[in-house]
Amino acid sequence: MFKFLLSLFSSPELLLQVMSQRDIAESIEDDERILIDEDGSATVNIYSKEVHEDFARHVNALKRA
Repeated sequence: MFKFLLSLFSSPELLLQVMSQRDIAESIEDDERILIDEDGSATVNIYSKEVHEDFARHVNALKRA
């Protein structure tokens, strides 16, 4: 266990779970909400059903305000 923790802190990129373009394409197909590319940039998956539901909920809240 100690070796595992030590290896994580010696290579912080493992903590970010950076994704290749292929991984991103698979994540979009798997309906994941947030994608992080190899450069560390976060992107919202606009094809995710949950993202569409969140957006609709926020729009409806703004309409009521």
